[in-house]
Amino acid sequence: MKNFLLGVSLFGNAALAYLLLKDDDRVADFKEKANDVAGSGKSKAQEFVGYGKQKAADLTEVGKGKAQEAKGKFAQLKGKAAAKKDDAEHSLDEQLADLEERATEANNGVAD
Repeated sequence: MKNFLLGVSLFGNAALAYLLLKDDDRVADFKEKANDVAGSGKSKAQEFVGYGKQKAADLTEVGKGKAQEAKGKFAQLKGKAAAKKDDAEHSLDEQLADLEERATEANNGVAD
């Protein structure tokens, strides 16, 4: 009976050791899978950040292009406004000269 109990005890200890070691394998597998998932998530996050940076750079370039386009249109409108101002000044000078000439002719006609 003593040997039987000793045998059962040894068998129980062996079975318990097997289950513990088997659980260690499962834990190791779980850790490995968790590390894989974490690595995958990290790489996806880096990929997403890179994508975000690329989009931001693209939008910045588009914004710079639009700003340059607006500057060009502003310069063009400024040039047109300056030309109209010059035309208006020239027209006023011509009208003033014409009025002076008429006034002179009128004064000469009155004096005669």
